[in-house]
Amino acid sequence: MSVGSQSDHPSKATYPQDNKHIKLPPDGADDEKTPKRVEDHVYSPGHSRDPFASKSWPQRRLRSPGLKWHKQYETPRTGRVLVIDYIKKDRSKEGMRKVAAQEINNIEGLRKIYTNPDRGSDAVLRVFHVQNATWATHFLLRKFNISARDDLVGTDFGHYVQNKHRQRRGKPLLTGKSWKTTHDPWRAINRTSFGLDYLKPYKVNPQSQGRRETTGKMMELSCYDEDDNAAYGWDVYPQRLSCYIQHKEPPSEGSAVPGDLDVQNPYENGTSKNDPHEYFPRLESLDNGNAIIIFENSCSGSIDDTMVEARSQWESRWRRLPFYLAYESHDVSNDDQMALECMKIILADVWKSVSESWDRLIDLSNVHVDCLQDRIYEQPADESRAPELWTNASNWLKVERLVTIHTNVVKEMQDNLRELTGEPTIEDNWLEKSPSDMERIGLL
Repeated sequence: MSVGSQSDHPSKATYPQDNKHIKLPPDGADDEKTPKRVEDHVYSPGHSRDPFASKSWPQRRLRSPGLKWHKQYETPRTGRVLVIDYIKKDRSKEGMRKVAAQEINNIEGLRKIYTNPDRGSDAVLRVFHVQNATWATHFLLRKFNISARDDLVGTDFGHYVQNKHRQRRGKPLLTGKSWKTTHDPWRAINRTSFGLDYLKPYKVNPQSQGRRETTGKMMELSCYDEDDNAAYGWDVYPQRLSCYIQHKEPPSEGSAVPGDLDVQNPYENGTSKNDPHEYFPRLESLDNGNAIIIFENSCSGSIDDTMVEARSQWESRWRRLPFYLAYESHDVSNDDQMALECMKIILADVWKSVSESWDRLIDLSNVHVDCLQDRIYEQPADESRAPELWTNASNWLKVERLVTIHTNVVKEMQDNLRELTGEPTIEDNWLEKSPSDMERIGLL
């Protein structure tokens, strides 16, 4: 098992498609000079990259917008939701794209997004990053009709999001799953989703006495202390990431509602036969636009311990996507095309964070194996190490199985996302590099 060449923090890595000539300013604290929450992203589709194309010298380099987070924050006890709206072209100034980003810590703030007339229908794409917020999970599952139990338009993805991983004999049973692309003709949308368990290492406090016997712990990893002696260093816990993707069909391509068939509209005059007080979705109350929802929970309850950390490079990058797309000569003047390009980048970033988390875990595991070998070589005849060797071998089998699950899920999602737009073509580049990243992890 070789050591992966990645940094210690997944959020610090650089996405391969980032242009190397763009230097992003560090995200800082609240800036009193920034009066607005909605920023204007200037783009110029005709911008020339030839330094000699202009007669004036020197030519100014296209700069990244210096976006900053508006407030200092501490880890909220009730969780956090980051909402990013990519605004329609007719709601932005000419030559600009507006992006509205807001951090929400309560259900009232989340509801205001839909009750605010200035933001109700302005977004061509809406992204939610939900971290340790059960109140937001419950609201969004209903708002997008994800938890529907109807056999015609419902799936069990909502049940997967709301429940933790199963356990067998006190040990976590790690899984991963993708949901086929389905079409809802009444809402004129296509949607798909995936979920997976992953392993998160937590650094052990060197001042603590003994090991923490916490329910759900997957394994323990050793490390070298300051004196180069093997020591108890990391606790590894399973965590879950789930992602819902919804694509709105253009009006000209929307499938006709099956009126001639004997199919009852699931959104009309409905009440549950089993429970008349059960929630019933109303079509006019649902969000039927383009959307990506990332559900995450951490064992520590901290928003800095999820797969995509709060205010990390990925979240900062998502707030700048129109700028990146314009600089890479993508057409951002068309709302539908810009929404698709942004969805592709965001999902690729999510899977990139998955592969980088694997790189870090493998690095720590290699150190653990070195520590174990040193202890065995010091006293080869000591049979008291046998249980530790068996436990180590059992853990690596579980890790290999989980890598295989992740590889299968990302390949399935490639096919599902190609069906999301209605007409899969060879040119579709959904998750273009993600399968090869996961296959590389499997060879380490």
